[in-house]
Amino acid sequence: MAKYTATIDEGTRQRIHALPGRVHFSAFMRKAITVFVEELEKNPDLRPEHFIITHTARKDTADKKGK
Repeated sequence: MAKYTATIDEGTRQRIHALPGRVHFSAFMRKAITVFVEELEKNPDLRPEHFIITHTARKDTADKKGK
């Protein structure tokens, strides 16, 4: 699998590291990237300014492992 990287500013990096331990940043990013790719597959002419990240109250349990 290919790895892609993008630079982020130092302030954002510090804010990510300061998140509480219960926040699983990678799970949030996996979901965001999946939605992003799906939208670009539908319309490859989209630009970064066309995307707005929002929060919903729905719980997505698809990424949780069974106990």
